[in-house]
Amino acid sequence: MQKRVYLSPPDLSGNELKYVQEALASNWVAPVGPQLDALVFQLKKATGAEYVLPVNSGTSAIHLALLALNVAQGDIVFCPTFTFAATVFPILYQKATPIFIDCEADTWNMDPVLLEQAIIDSIQQHKKPKAIILAHIYGFAAKIDAILAVAGKYNLSVIEDAAESLGTSYHAKHTGTFSEIGILSFNGNKLVTGGNGGAVLTNDQMLYEHMLRLSNQAKEDKPYYEHKEIGYNYRMCNVNAAIALAQTEQLDQKIAKKKKIRDWYALHLKGFATVKYVVEGIDNAWLTCILLPDQVKPEAVQQKLEEHQIESRRLWNPMNAQPVFEKEIFYSNGIADSIYRTGLCLPSGTQLNEEDIIHIADIIKRSL
Repeated sequence: MQKRVYLSPPDLSGNELKYVQEALASNWVAPVGPQLDALVFQLKKATGAEYVLPVNSGTSAIHLALLALNVAQGDIVFCPTFTFAATVFPILYQKATPIFIDCEADTWNMDPVLLEQAIIDSIQQHKKPKAIILAHIYGFAAKIDAILAVAGKYNLSVIEDAAESLGTSYHAKHTGTFSEIGILSFNGNKLVTGGNGGAVLTNDQMLYEHMLRLSNQAKEDKPYYEHKEIGYNYRMCNVNAAIALAQTEQLDQKIAKKKKIRDWYALHLKGFATVKYVVEGIDNAWLTCILLPDQVKPEAVQQKLEEHQIESRRLWNPMNAQPVFEKEIFYSNGIADSIYRTGLCLPSGTQLNEEDIIHIADIIKRSL
């Protein structure tokens, strides 16, 4: 039976087993422990964030950020349409209203021009703009300076969804650290995984302490149980932290291999498909994304790869096209739809070698 090639499988080739065994042997399997403390240290070092709060998912991290920024029912949160649904669902947890913004062609992230138009329209309609969630899709840094300038002009808070961009920098500063709050994800397909998990990044001590309390059932620091607000059990387990810690130690090597894989695809697909590269900043090459010729249907290429036990995936199906969001406002320039119509994510696991990439590229070329 032919071995299956997955899109972005975990690469547990470091100290994962050692650290998990240490956690089990020392009986630290709760949401506290030395591996958790070490992970916080490593993430501060990797991102430059002053405060890091590990949690049980990137989605939980976004929810905590919205709670800390007092986003509530009736508030408007501007968010990208070209992203995964986890960027948006926490807005609905708060009974706030998402307004979707199309992407720009350079980075595939939120278009600052459309964003400002959406804000102006909301203000003129006497609605309540409250916050912006921007995402750094596929590891490409958004046009942060322009987005932050718009946010500052209208006094809006900003949350950076850096779930896909650990290791990505913009003007020598790590994504997720430009705004009040940033978030990371350690889901199983990410560059660094803990099996699950995520983290909140901030340089604001008060925000950090508030989110820390909320993530731990909002227990007050007293010798008895007291709760002044609704809390959540969003803490990360020390065993998951042990895995993520070992992964974080290899971050630079993983990024280097991911970039090599992307370069191999660009070489062996030259003339057949366009491999997406970063325009500005330093990205982490999390997934290699290609754009196919207009007359080619990505699902046809996807099916041909599947026949050879090779997993691929369509680019993000825009949020405005999702049935669950069909009633929400969308500011469009047509770019997200165009990218989705012609794009495909290719296997990008760090265990792949050039021979694997040649094999995958040959199947794609034959399918075209």
